[in-house]
Amino acid sequence: MAQQLNQPQLNGQQITQNQIGLQSQQSQLTPPSVPAQNTPSVRRPMYQQEIQQMMFVFGEVQDSLDETSILVEDIVRTQLITLISQAVIQSQKRGSRYLAAEDLIFLIRHDRSKVNRLRSFLSWKDVRKNAKDKDIDEDLLEEDVNKAVKVKKMNIKFTWDPLNIFNSILEDDDEDLADEEEMQAYEDQINRLRVADLVTRQMSKEEYIYYSECRQASFTYKKLKRFKDWCEMSKYYDTKANSDIIDSLGFLCHEAVSTITETALKIKKQEDERNSILPQENTGGKVYGLFQKPPGEQTPLLPRHIQEAHRILQNKNSPLHNFRNGIARNAVNLI
Repeated sequence: MAQQLNQPQLNGQQITQNQIGLQSQQSQLTPPSVPAQNTPSVRRPMYQQEIQQMMFVFGEVQDSLDETSILVEDIVRTQLITLISQAVIQSQKRGSRYLAAEDLIFLIRHDRSKVNRLRSFLSWKDVRKNAKDKDIDEDLLEEDVNKAVKVKKMNIKFTWDPLNIFNSILEDDDEDLADEEEMQAYEDQINRLRVADLVTRQMSKEEYIYYSECRQASFTYKKLKRFKDWCEMSKYYDTKANSDIIDSLGFLCHEAVSTITETALKIKKQEDERNSILPQENTGGKVYGLFQKPPGEQTPLLPRHIQEAHRILQNKNSPLHNFRNGIARNAVNLI
């Protein structure tokens, strides 16, 4: 009986010894754990300075928070990767291996004002390119294209537009439609210049010089390699992209920063009005609180303002979700 009672204990000791032996063998086979210092860190921001300059032009303070600009950069990068991947799918549907401007415009076709601005941007880029090839002064070209030289502007036509089927019959109407879209883009540009004039009216000479430098901030100008590495274009598009595609992507990134910043500023304004103490009627239409800063000082945007702006821009009415029991995978809404 004693031998039988002691036998399980011996078996248990043997099992534990075997487990220890296996653990020691596994520890010898597996590589040592990498220390925390050598682990890959979070992705380093590559356009923080440019985004801060763009946000300053669109109404943000001069020294915006680093957390806010990094968050905006992450959102714009996500939008850009989604745009490239969807444009590649659209080009494959056309039976082409190369991206075209109409593939990008097709994805933002619901925003007519942005489409008109992009078409005007590409058209004037083509005009300047032709003028440079023919050694024409750009100042004379901007004053009056018809008087300086007959330069044909690039007319971007969409394959999904039904009017393109009747181009031979509706040539005059097509020109009128192009002129109308160009006028809409011109009006949008005039509105932005009017806002810029109001912002810079009280600036000093040094502040205006810095503001003009911030207006020239770009994602792609002399930053082609950095832009491709930033959006990881080689993972989604294995063919070399032409200059029109790169400039269009940079233009849409600039528009995304503008939309996010303007929406976040509206949210911050509403929040400041709710948190104010004095009523709006007694202050001549301006809202000032007891512990607020002087009217001339503007507080920077916080990350929560950017997050709320992104949530609003991503929220879109989807009535068909009612027929799916409210369960559906929402795609990323392009800003």
